[in-house]
This record gives sequence, C-alpha cells and structure tokens, in this order.
Amino acid sequence: MSYLDLPRLCFTGSFQVDVSTINNTVAYYDNAAFQPSYQEPGSNGGGWNPDGTGFFRFVDCKITAAALADRWITDAAADPVIGMALENADSHVFGKLADLDPQQQMCSEIWGMKVRLTDGGTAAAFAGDYTPGPFFNLWQRQQSGLPSDQTLAAAFRSTVARLRWGELPHSEVLHRLRDVCEDDSLSITFSAFGYGRDPTIPRYTYGKLVGCIGPYRRGEPRRFARGRQLAPSIPAPNNPPPNYVDWSVCKVDRDRRVVTADFSNCFQIVNAGGHIANFGPVYLAVLRDDTPSLLTQVTQSQVVVLGAVRYQEPAWFNTMGGIQDFSYAANPDAAVLIGERPLLLLQPAGSDLYTVLAQETLAGLFLRADNFVYRLEPGETQAIDLYATRYGEPYAGAVINCAPTQGLLGATGGGGPPSVPTPDVMVPPNGVGFRPNLETDRDGRAELAITAARLDPPVPRGYIDGQLYGVGYALADEPANAVQDPFNFTSVLVFSPVDVPEHPTWFGDVQPIMQQYANLYPIMSKRLFRIDDYDTVVHNLKILEFAFRLPAEDPNHMPVTRDLSAGRREIILRWMTQKGPDGLPLKGAPAPRARSIAPLSTMAPVKLDLHPIQQQGKTAVLMELKVRGIIRRMS
Repeated sequence: MSYLDLPRLCFTGSFQVDVSTINNTVAYYDNAAFQPSYQEPGSNGGGWNPDGTGFFRFVDCKITAAALADRWITDAAADPVIGMALENADSHVFGKLADLDPQQQMCSEIWGMKVRLTDGGTAAAFAGDYTPGPFFNLWQRQQSGLPSDQTLAAAFRSTVARLRWGELPHSEVLHRLRDVCEDDSLSITFSAFGYGRDPTIPRYTYGKLVGCIGPYRRGEPRRFARGRQLAPSIPAPNNPPPNYVDWSVCKVDRDRRVVTADFSNCFQIVNAGGHIANFGPVYLAVLRDDTPSLLTQVTQSQVVVLGAVRYQEPAWFNTMGGIQDFSYAANPDAAVLIGERPLLLLQPAGSDLYTVLAQETLAGLFLRADNFVYRLEPGETQAIDLYATRYGEPYAGAVINCAPTQGLLGATGGGGPPSVPTPDVMVPPNGVGFRPNLETDRDGRAELAITAARLDPPVPRGYIDGQLYGVGYALADEPANAVQDPFNFTSVLVFSPVDVPEHPTWFGDVQPIMQQYANLYPIMSKRLFRIDDYDTVVHNLKILEFAFRLPAEDPNHMPVTRDLSAGRREIILRWMTQKGPDGLPLKGAPAPRARSIAPLSTMAPVKLDLHPIQQQGKTAVLMELKVRGIIRRMS
C-alpha cells in the first residue's frame, strides 16, 4: 500500500454505520437461554441499537487537498479534483461492517463497499471495490462529550481494487494518479472517530472521518503502509493525558528528501467534532545515535529536528487529513542519519530538553501480516503474507518466530444472563497448525501457512459455532524491550466440523441455525420476514436462497456477519432445494428444547465503570481487555 506516495488525495467528511449491538454479547448466542427482552434497547437488553443492519457508508465526503511532487493543492481553481465527492455504490446497497466473532470485536471489517469519485455527473472519475479489511489501533481518542459518545477511534487501511476509470476532468492530479497506479488498484486509508450513539441527537449513527487515497504499487501489502512505525512512549491508559499520542507511520522518499507522516489517528480530539487537543508544540525529529532503548527524554544535541507538526493549525486536520510532508533537502545531517536512525515525536520540556511522545520501533524493526483476520473451514489452509522492514526498507533474511497467542481474544462483550457461562477461547489448543519459524525473502516477505484442524469436541464453545485462535509473530532479533502493538497478531475463527445430512429437515437441522440469527438480528423479522418460522421462510424461499448463495464480498451476502460455516450453509441450501411429497422443503418434527451447556470459563467476571449505553460494545470490550492485562505495553 502506497497512499503516502504521490500523487495523493486527501478527503474529509462523515460516515454512517448502523451497527447491531445484540451480537456484542457472547451469552446471547445461547438459543436455549435467549429471552425476547434481549431484543429491546437498553443496558439490560440488546444494547443501544438492537435493530442495526450493519451497513457502512461515506456521507458528504469531499476531496479537500491533493499533493504532487512540487506542491500541495487546496483550491479547485488550481485543480478541479478539489471538491469532488467520494461516494459509495450508486446502483446497489451499501457495504457492511462485521466483527469476526463476539469474542473478537477488535478487528471489524468492511465488506462489499464500493468507492467512487464523482463531480455529481452520471459517470465517476474512478470506481472500484474496497478490499475487505479490518480496522486497527482502536483507542480512546476523544476527551469529552455526551455520556453516550463513542470516544474511541480507529483507522482503516486497504485498497480500492478492480478499478474502473471514467472520463476525467482536466485534472493534473487524477491523470497522474491513473498513470502510476498498478494492478488496477488504489490505496486508501481513513480514520473514523466521533461516532454518535444517542438516538435523541441529530448525529445518531454518524461519525467523522479524514482519509487519504494514493497509488497502489505491485508487490506491496494491501492493508498497511510499509513504512516507519512510531509507537507511543507510554502505555495507553483509559483516560490518557493530553499529550498522549497513539501509533503513527512515516515514509521516507530518498529521491525527494522528504518524510511523509500520517498522523490521522495519532492526536487526541477534544470532542466529536474532531478538534485536536492543543498541548503545545510537537516536532518530528531523527535521533543521532542508534542505541536500541526506550527513551523518555532527549537533549537538543541528541536529535536533528525535521520540523514542527502542524496539528495546532485549525484547518490542517480537516484539509490535509493528518498527512504532512517534512523536507530535509537543506539538512545534511538528516540526510546522513535518516536511513539508519529512529524517528521521534518530541515535545519541548525545557531549554535543552524534549519529552519523547513517540519513538520508532526499536532498531527500526517492524513485522506485520498483510491481512490478520481469517475464517477457516476444518482442514483448510490459508497462506498469510508477512512483511518485515528495517527503517522502512524490506528486511531480507530475517528470522520470524511464530507462536500461539490469546491476543485480544476472549472478551465477554458485557451483559448477558449470569446462568450462561462465558466460553474459553483457544480450547482445544491444537485448533490451528503452523510452522514456528520462517525466513523472509529478498523483498522482506515470508509466507505463514495456517491450517485449521478438525475441532474435537466439534463445538468447544457449546452454544456458538467454531473456536477462536490467535497466532503471534515476531522478529527473532527484535530487542526484548520493544513496544508491541496489541493489534498486531492474526485472529483465526476455525469453524466447527459439520456432517451434512442427506435429507435435512427444518426442525431437525435448519431452524436452530435460523433461530440464532433471528435472535441476534431482529431487524430481519421487524422489517422483512421471520427467518425462524417455517411457513414464512418457505414463502420467501427464492430470495433467501439467492442471498445465501452470494459470495462474502457481496454486500447482500447472508448473513451480514460472515460467520456461517460452509457446512451449515450447505445444510440450509440442500434443505431449500430438496422437496418432500407436498412439494415443499422437509419440515420434520419439533425437537425438545434442550439447554446448551458451554464449558465453564476460567475468566473471573470484570466490573467496569461505564455509562449504561457503553455496557455493550467496543468500549466495554476494550476496557475489559485492559483490566485483564491483555492490552498493555510489553517490556
């Protein structure tokens, strides 16, 4: 991904996401214990938006700036791309936002989203398909606001693939962008924040975003920028001090002698409007020595300052999207050091001192999987691309160690009946197999093959299909005290093995599956039709069969959550297409209502001091993981 390359487009606007909140609580997946009251809004029911559809869309997003090699453009008189609209589909439904699992909500993905650039005419300048990809670096960014405000923020990075170009306006930026993009793809990033969850306010289900679009280069990862990664110098507390900054990324252009930094998800905001908290001057600098240690303060003589970060300028964030270029063409010291010394974010702390707010990963080392969210069938093998860098350049011959990790897995999601235990994750421990050691090629790339086992017992979590596993990876020569990004691991949902009956029946095989979705997504029954009722499903058989056959990348794919295994899908489709003597799918006889039994969890309950509307959702999950010590600075 190369959105930090040239030319690039910056955009600002809003997003709307109609999330479903019932499925945030793992205990609600137990059909036998589910109560109709759980579908009602409120902290003791289905959360603040139980009728959510899951759709995700851009709203009023405009191109606000563009960068060429010799200049930034912010005026439509200089290039007509300024002011053009970044939109989604014009002929079908919007994309969908889906969690991997109720016990892994820290990697929500956007599926089936179209991205179009238009001037309001009938044809788009370009249009393509957003490559499904998860958010990362979720953190408490907003300092104040309504009690119901979602104070968390996160970043999405992916590509716009299968690109189709239309008639371009007389735009130098767009013509150059079309000429340099490869594999019919563009790279895209956006930071989402300021989400409204109170139905009494106008911005209910709306939030703000800033983003950037650039060329995609063949061979690059599609879901992150292979650059210089700056880590926070202090752990992320629940209530961060004003000068806490989160992760950011820079890329060095040696030919132009420019460092391009992406601070879009880095600085705290005062409120949901996206106004950045002003805590004084901040500078990007390069360290003169190569000591691989964590720094809290440095003197002026230890660093070469590249320039001041423009975050204090009111229009910078909402125009440039948090992107800034730092030229070192007139700085010979920086030119010598930039390729082998760490970058720092600094704040003045006296006449000769700086406080280190963020520091490049130790020894300049960084490793990440291109994609880090997978759903695997029993016996399926998924090849995962890992990219290693040292000071932003491919790290050839690097040894990678891989091992199981719980990562961010295992949260309860808040609430739920106390009689339903929370299942443990990663049980049985041999649910996935992989090589423990890898080595990168000359491009700094290695392939990690993860194979899903046939789970035994087949449903280890009792009332929810499949099991979650985490696969961690690290460079063997990474310093022991290196700061770890808690989001940087691979999450795998291994589906339960299923024996598909030759002649499935409604009550014996299909209804239990449909019942769970009817419980967790009541919008279907309220707005369309009951999917847990035989007669209603049979009446709407054709449209349901069509939806269940759509690929996961299609926005109309059913279910929205993309958590239905191939075996269970085959049961449903076989039942739909087989007819009994009456010409209808086999009904069978109702089975006695059985109480599901999940394995007892080893996790003790966690009490969180949250506003009632925050009890179910990402805020509760993030705080629970912090209390359990899963999110922490590794040292």
